[in-house]
Amino acid sequence: MSKMEIKRKSIMLPGPVDVPDEVLMSMSKPVINHRGEEFHQLMSKIEKISKDLFKTKYNVIVLSSSGTGGAESAVMNIIRPGDKAIVPVFGEFSGRLAQQIEAARGKVVRVNAPLGTAPSIEQIEKAVSENKDAKAIYLVYNDTSPGTTYRYAKELGEIAEKYGMFYVIDAISVFGGDVLPMDEWHADVVIAGSQKCLFTPPGLALVGVSDDVINYVRKDPPYTTYFNYASYVDFLAKYETPFTPALPLFYALETALEKIASVGLERTIEKHKIGAQAYYSAFETMGLQPFVEERFRSNVVISIKYPQGVDDIKFRKYLENNYNIVITGGFGELKGKIFRIGNMGIIERSKILPTIIAVGYSMRAQGINVNVEKAIEVAEEKLKGLDNV
Repeated sequence: MSKMEIKRKSIMLPGPVDVPDEVLMSMSKPVINHRGEEFHQLMSKIEKISKDLFKTKYNVIVLSSSGTGGAESAVMNIIRPGDKAIVPVFGEFSGRLAQQIEAARGKVVRVNAPLGTAPSIEQIEKAVSENKDAKAIYLVYNDTSPGTTYRYAKELGEIAEKYGMFYVIDAISVFGGDVLPMDEWHADVVIAGSQKCLFTPPGLALVGVSDDVINYVRKDPPYTTYFNYASYVDFLAKYETPFTPALPLFYALETALEKIASVGLERTIEKHKIGAQAYYSAFETMGLQPFVEERFRSNVVISIKYPQGVDDIKFRKYLENNYNIVITGGFGELKGKIFRIGNMGIIERSKILPTIIAVGYSMRAQGINVNVEKAIEVAEEKLKGLDNV
């Protein structure tokens, strides 16, 4: 049987994203004893850098799990049957988080907003004030399906603090790409995914957990063994995990975190902002319209409306076949209406400009008259900012 050859392409998805070569290479290290000193050193380094990035004094645990598993863990550890939770819903993933809570037999108070926008802080506080018995507020900070970032996450933490509720932030797709100081924002749980802005292969969820949640879990154990936060914190005290970790991914995560720490979190976030500005400015110069209301536009997922007459599948196939660049379309209600580009992890001219150019010429190939040359000029001007960070 011949080996399947996989041609290397530029993966510009909202996750998983391209992984730096040194991160991939680190996965080839030998298997070690996950109860031995070598792993203790590895886990110690991951924990130290993670706490710095989360900006927390609390524990950051690492689950051998997808980001969805991380979100599930935040539900299972806090919600008990009959508990009520407030969930702003403004996309597929915030809706999915509400469903996860209901699957745990919790009651969800949804605060809905149309796709492309998000609920106001006043709408959410009204829902909270009318449901003071709610156990927690669950926020998807960045919903990748429409490309919407909730810009009042800090204020939402103040509301949770005011009403004595747990505050959970699903930051799976945005952690490392936008501001999120866990402790300052009164968050009790923050979830990050390895395959997004942390440019590590899929399969790990990093979860910052407050002492309040750990104390609650110890008093009222959750209906889960694998995701029990108290177990992870107990094992973390000796730099281990309760269950066998995905060792190659831990090696990769260590290398990726070291790269981010060497650049600095603030600089890394600023690079994501500059990349987003280049994309939005270039596409608007082409006459393409961003899908999301400006104040809620994501820095890590660029969502653009298709001009009338452009077929989603044909457009993206043309882009991939002719330029070796992979982007994605919309799904759910937005299927066929938008395309989305991941601005995550590796933020460089060599990734951004070819993507902008390829989108422009692929639009021309679909019969849409766009000014690619002017868009390139605009993007290059914005990308000069990368020289200063």
